[in-house]
Amino acid sequence: MPISLRADVTALHQVPMAGSTRPTRFLAGAGPVLDHAYHLAGILLGNAHDAEDAVQDALAAAWQGFDRLREVDRFPAWFDRILVNGCRDRLRRRGTVRFVPIDVSIDPAGGDPFRELIERDALLVGLASLTPDERIAIVLCYWADLSLDDIADRLGWPLGTVKSRLHRALARLRAGLTLDDKEIHR
Repeated sequence: MPISLRADVTALHQVPMAGSTRPTRFLAGAGPVLDHAYHLAGILLGNAHDAEDAVQDALAAAWQGFDRLREVDRFPAWFDRILVNGCRDRLRRRGTVRFVPIDVSIDPAGGDPFRELIERDALLVGLASLTPDERIAIVLCYWADLSLDDIADRLGWPLGTVKSRLHRALARLRAGLTLDDKEIHR
């Protein structure tokens, strides 16, 4: 289910900004976007632990750079950009860092909701075959329900780059689903 951040911007205006402290202004911006950020990171990265780490890292980076944010009502887009860039870095590092799998049966929380969701959904399984930039474009367009202009704005990409990455990603997903479908009908 897509989550829209447009309503969250109104929360920024509920806290009077003039005379309020930096932590109060930051919490007014960050509070409404945290659930969305966690789910976005979870879909991009494919598991809850990485999503939690990514959101925490993004919050730390946002706190450090909060004074550079000129328009407070742009906090959701600004924070999305920080989060997505952090997720992209994590996705790229996966190819260079060797991870040792840990037995998930000892997870006291009872499993990873993102991993379980991704394993059940063929389209989400296909996301793993995409490059980090293609995966980000697909998730922001079809999961976060952002327009192409909003994606370009959040990522700092030209509009043509967003369109071409979406086009390539959709072609790769289509090809992967077609191969799976042919295997099923054998």
